[in-house]
Amino acid sequence: MLLLVCSGISAQDTVRLTLDSCLRYAYGHNLQVRTAVLNQESSEVGLTGAKLRFLPSVSASASQGWNWGGQSTSAMQYGINGSLTLFSGLSNLRNLQQSRSLSEQNALKVQQAENSVAAQVVQAYLTMLMNEERLTYQQEVLETSRQQKLEGEVKYQVGRILESDYMLLEANYTSAQAEIDNTRLTIEENRSSLLTLLGMEPSVRLEVVPSSDSLRAVDRQVIPFDSLLAQAMRTMPDWQISQLEVESARLSVGLAQSAFLPTVSLGANLGGQWIPDDGNGSESINNSSISLGVSIPLLNRGISYTQLKQSKIALREAELQNNQTLIDLENDLQQLHLTACQALNRYRATEALAEAYHASYEVYVLKYGEGAVTTVEMLQQQSNYLSALNDYLQNKYTFLLSEKQLDIYTGKNIAL
Repeated sequence: MLLLVCSGISAQDTVRLTLDSCLRYAYGHNLQVRTAVLNQESSEVGLTGAKLRFLPSVSASASQGWNWGGQSTSAMQYGINGSLTLFSGLSNLRNLQQSRSLSEQNALKVQQAENSVAAQVVQAYLTMLMNEERLTYQQEVLETSRQQKLEGEVKYQVGRILESDYMLLEANYTSAQAEIDNTRLTIEENRSSLLTLLGMEPSVRLEVVPSSDSLRAVDRQVIPFDSLLAQAMRTMPDWQISQLEVESARLSVGLAQSAFLPTVSLGANLGGQWIPDDGNGSESINNSSISLGVSIPLLNRGISYTQLKQSKIALREAELQNNQTLIDLENDLQQLHLTACQALNRYRATEALAEAYHASYEVYVLKYGEGAVTTVEMLQQQSNYLSALNDYLQNKYTFLLSEKQLDIYTGKNIAL
């Protein structure tokens, strides 16, 4: 459950978040996403303005004048003027199409920003979760080391173990404590990074909620690359934005061509003039009119021609960039798919290995308590277990990160 409110979080709050809650909060508060949303709102305003260009413009005017020459006179003029562009070389239509394309691009850029933030949040969240899981295992080892140190001190005092063995037990306990201290510092660093991505105060006490997912590595699967690519092509905003940029560049060519076409406009004026005479009477003169105007471009020092050439070059650039976007998308997805498959294989192998070393370590701890193995042998098994555990955690969370990144590419819900 998301334990947050839009009004903000005080520095004294302790906030427990799932991955889904982190993402939803980041979408509403991260600077990158909020900037993209503002750009989208701006483009919506521009689209509305492009639609309004098809409406007529209307204005009203009134004036009063006085003349103190040979004869004092006065006159009042009034009028309502209107104009409507009937044809503008299709520029208004192409402006509307371009504004609509830009609006669609900015809507997709919001999704693109969300995807970018999601990838960063997922990585920061999983890194913090991994280190908290590592801390749990380290605390178990620390407690075992503490018990062994206490028992070793008694055994050393009665001469059952050598001084060197007791020194090894002391060093092992100190090392285990140092590992825990370092892991806690790393978790605080992870927490700070995640708070920054979420747009929260640095002093907020953030806790990540572990996943309730009970699936083991052997039950995990990576879907085939062809299916991933087909789904990504339908959902990835990067590809859709690239296509819209080509469409926008094509509309810019049409807009530049509009400069060579005539403009036809309709104008109307409804007004008059009111002139009082010396006999306290008045004279009213009607000045209403209607007009049809045609403007044909003939020569503007090559400006229109230059703009047309530039827009055609920009179209070719957009088409090249569109092709490159497709290549990059396929390469990135292929690399990510390969990383996920490799991480899953290592995850499966190291999961079984960590379980085996853990069982072996527990047996050696029992044997050491009974005096059946030496201090060096027991500590060697502990070292083997911790090494296997670190490999397991690293591969587990590397796979989970790759899996969630593939979910981002294919538009799936991102959750643990």
